[in-house]
Amino acid sequence: MSNNGSKYTVPIKPIRDLLNPKFEGYKLKVFDENSRLLHFRLPPPGITLSKIPTNKKLSYKEILSRSHFNHLFKGFEIKEKVICFYFDSENFVVLVEYDMVTSNIVTHRLLKIQQPNYSGNAGEKNSSHQLYSNYSSLRALSSNLILVTNGSGEFVLVQITKNDDTNLYSSEILYQVGFQGHSPKLHSNYIPCVLLDGRIVGDDILFIVYNRALNPMSSDPTKEVQNVIFDISLLQIPLTPPFGMKIIHVLRGPDIPLYCSIEFNGTGYVIGSNSEYEVVYKLSTQEDTMEPMDIENDQKSAEQNEKSTTVQEIKNTSPYIWTQTPTDITIYFQLPRGTPKTAIHCNFSQTHLSLTVNLGDTPPYTTEHPPIPCYAFTRLFDLIDPSVSLWTIEPTIGLLTLHLEKQDHKTRWSHVFQHDDGVFETLDPNEFAEFRERLEKFTADANEQLNQSEFKRLQHPIGHEMEESIDYEGQSSIFMWFDRDGSLSAKASGGNEFLCKQFENLENTGFSDNISSLPSVCLKSDVDGIVYSIRHSTDSSISVVSPLIMTHVATFNAFAFVQASKREKRFMYHDPENRFAIILEGDHRAFVYRRHESCENHDEQFVIELAVNSNDDSEIIGLQMVSIENAHIMILKSNSIMLIKLL
Repeated sequence: MSNNGSKYTVPIKPIRDLLNPKFEGYKLKVFDENSRLLHFRLPPPGITLSKIPTNKKLSYKEILSRSHFNHLFKGFEIKEKVICFYFDSENFVVLVEYDMVTSNIVTHRLLKIQQPNYSGNAGEKNSSHQLYSNYSSLRALSSNLILVTNGSGEFVLVQITKNDDTNLYSSEILYQVGFQGHSPKLHSNYIPCVLLDGRIVGDDILFIVYNRALNPMSSDPTKEVQNVIFDISLLQIPLTPPFGMKIIHVLRGPDIPLYCSIEFNGTGYVIGSNSEYEVVYKLSTQEDTMEPMDIENDQKSAEQNEKSTTVQEIKNTSPYIWTQTPTDITIYFQLPRGTPKTAIHCNFSQTHLSLTVNLGDTPPYTTEHPPIPCYAFTRLFDLIDPSVSLWTIEPTIGLLTLHLEKQDHKTRWSHVFQHDDGVFETLDPNEFAEFRERLEKFTADANEQLNQSEFKRLQHPIGHEMEESIDYEGQSSIFMWFDRDGSLSAKASGGNEFLCKQFENLENTGFSDNISSLPSVCLKSDVDGIVYSIRHSTDSSISVVSPLIMTHVATFNAFAFVQASKREKRFMYHDPENRFAIILEGDHRAFVYRRHESCENHDEQFVIELAVNSNDDSEIIGLQMVSIENAHIMILKSNSIMLIKLL
């Protein structure tokens, strides 16, 4: 089933009067960190993010999405206190209460969300590398209701209650259900997914999730679809028992959405991406809702999966071997023979390594082959010099070598990464010769077993994924309005590269004169960042008005230029009132760019150091705006919460 042609094509055009061709640059201003930067330690056990298993094969876009995943979730105000949420190391939902008057932060541990280990079902093709757990995510629906997913395909509707006498919070699970997609007959496991947006509309909860498509079939029977694609599902849960979840419709496309927002009245939603989507499923009136899952049996299944996964992990071979000298680290990875350099995506920063290898959906290697390396912005044991660090690939034998130059030549590394993965240093030089000899023999034996079709696939191991990461950034973004029934009614074209979206503002509906407002976006236009408002016309009596309206409302001068210079961008957002834009680079620094209403030659820039001391190696993993009026920004680190008072 393909989507209908869009009724309206909405141009995205800058307004000349809002541009400032005379702008010269930003002037650095001193930020008073003593009075405007607050630090709060997280209570035990803190936060530890799960790493991508080395035996799981993720696409470049999935790696990128995980690297920029925001682990701090916005809540509603409860009696003049702003609420946020995060998941701690034991996967408990933790409520963060921020008092804007006293600037005090208090945390409350609510409930634990079960996180099963996926090992895939026997007999399901490629399930072992297609089913992997995403990060847990949640959406605040009201001041006392949140929707949570554990990232493994299970949803929990939770009611929160505050005791005014003790100022303590409690929680209760109202409904729990598993997500199997729109074709549950094709697979029996729940499908790992991520929440994009959700809101209460009338007597229902509408929410949108995305997941990797497990049956990548195209609506065009003559078109072969092999690359990794994604399903975007609009789902509904009634607010009253017996609840029940149903899928309204499903879109499919090659990209993870950059932007997604459900309209206030629930008539449809706007989705932004680098490519278009087609409708592959619509709910029929005969279809039933999903039944609640058996929690007790599911927990037993999770325990069995955990045991089998543990056994499998023991059987896995080491993902690499490594050695060191006083000046450098050398790491060797075994890849399939014939892997070209275009399949390798490797980036070095002073503190992190990012490495992925795209080999297509059917890798030309056996189960005895070591897992393909997959490291998403993984922190190294110590600092390196990225300017002289490099990697090489020998396609004939599939040997990938990384050379990391130590910044401190006096430091001896006990392991490669900050979190010890159990790979010991190879001290005997003869072991490297034996490793290379085994590698040559393995690849030779594997090549003899390949038939003619497999041999062709081996010559182009990334085949259909060749274009996946090439120019992934810099593509023109597309914004589409989908009605609730799955019809594409409007599409905005002519825009530029997506830079960021505004901070969430859950309390503000932005509804007036038959026009509802959705979060704005900032797009690249030459060197500037252009902010476009996104609105939806709800006046059905006017047949000539597009349901999607995008208007240039503000300009962040040279923002596209300055953000391109940041090598380790973690998060970028702009203020809902367009007063500033913020970039979090790496784990220790925030860049804030102030905007003036008048066309001045210079604007202000603040650089805020987020490291508590020189030994602070905690990661920045999320941020939210907790006060729009006063421009207070909450930043979540792996061991602390920081608060920036910009105004």
